[in-house]
Amino acid sequence: MAEAMSGQGILRDPRWLAATAGGLLAATLSLWAMRGLPLGFAAFWLTPLPLFAAGLGFGPGAVAGAAGLAAAIHVAVAGTLPMLVFLVAFGIPAAAMVAAGFRGGRIEPGLPLALLGIWPAIVILAVAAHFAGTPGGLDGVLRGTVEHGLARMGGSAGASLVEELVRVMPAALGFWAAVSLSVNGAAAQSALARTGHAMAPTPRWSEVRLPSWYPVLPGVGAAAWLVFGGEADAALLSVLLVLLLPVFLQGIAAVHRRSVGRPGRNFMLGAFYAGLVILSVPAAIAVTAFGFFEQWGRRSGPPGGAT
Repeated sequence: MAEAMSGQGILRDPRWLAATAGGLLAATLSLWAMRGLPLGFAAFWLTPLPLFAAGLGFGPGAVAGAAGLAAAIHVAVAGTLPMLVFLVAFGIPAAAMVAAGFRGGRIEPGLPLALLGIWPAIVILAVAAHFAGTPGGLDGVLRGTVEHGLARMGGSAGASLVEELVRVMPAALGFWAAVSLSVNGAAAQSALARTGHAMAPTPRWSEVRLPSWYPVLPGVGAAAWLVFGGEADAALLSVLLVLLLPVFLQGIAAVHRRSVGRPGRNFMLGAFYAGLVILSVPAAIAVTAFGFFEQWGRRSGPPGGAT
């Protein structure tokens, strides 16, 4: 009798209901993409949205439960490798970001922003260590993957193009996952706040500040790449690039913050993003440098307080 009542209590607990709904929806979106169904890219992009909705609406336990349930569904339906892809890309980082973000009844976005660089760096290093015993290491595996993909598409590419793709592929995947996590997390919080279901008020994203210790990590990554890697080392170069990503995002946030109240703000931001697309690498370097300036060069913290 007591066990039955306990089971009914769990079923009535909104945290468990949110975890169940979030896990089912996340698994559906992820497996939809993995099975190659129509709009699979969009489905995979949206996979972390229900995880963040569960966590930001009902707490870290809910997002952990949602990620665990989705992982179990992946194992049952598709196997171990798809489960690992889901957990590495979305499940673990979403749960970690929610747990790190809640502080005293409010959301402090600084540490979750740092995790967008730290987690991909850990994954890249772990994958590189896993393939260390194979011919060519991680670079060799990536080279074979790129060549196979180009062959399946019916195209051919010179060795120089293949090498360029190999060099940036881990960083590009890390960047894609980080942007998906950040956009879906912000969207979930915004929707929950509008409907009155958010656990904490929405922070001013434009005032985000990385933890004071974080900018040291890109310096360590740069030193490791220069000493142990080199231009052709995909792993260490990608680690450096993904560690710079949170600083780059902080630079974008600073541009938004500094444009508030200025005449023609929308035009300025439109020109800024057009410049990012057109100028690409030079613009990204400039925005990242601005992110470092915001971290160390600005004396006073943002109005919301330093993180």
